[in-house]
Amino acid sequence: MHNGSLSDMSPTGAAAKQLLYRQDCMRGVMACDAKGDEYPLGTIDIDNVRYVAGVWRIQNKFDHPIQVVRDRQFVLLSKLNRTERNHFEYYRASMVGQNCYGYFLTPGLEYIVAKYETNRATYWAYGNSIEQARAFLGIRLYEEYMDVIHTAANAPQAQNGK
Repeated sequence: MHNGSLSDMSPTGAAAKQLLYRQDCMRGVMACDAKGDEYPLGTIDIDNVRYVAGVWRIQNKFDHPIQVVRDRQFVLLSKLNRTERNHFEYYRASMVGQNCYGYFLTPGLEYIVAKYETNRATYWAYGNSIEQARAFLGIRLYEEYMDVIHTAANAPQAQNGK
């Protein structure tokens, strides 16, 4: 039995993981998946397991690209067919969860993600509805372009014909 867990992130953690993995493969240690089924550790590639809380855990396959929106991870499920004057794009999205078996889509936690591209950057926001996502993206854009908006709003108006 081993104590604690190993970090896969640091070089020391990676080297320690590799050593422990080799030792446990030789000892015939089993690895378990999210369903509780067990498999000989030696049949699982080292990159597909993590040692967490004293158990080798097989990581879920997660083939979805992750989009980070306001420090939260989402998978964009489908683009909504919606055209507005603001040129925002909207997507149905699922929040991404993570546990000792890796990443997963959180069931029942769907959101709307809004996107707007400029020549400076791409801006993102999310909400429970299109209206919330639009409002949060509008606020984000206002914060980014506040000086430009303020200057334009307070510029002297040209007088027609005078």
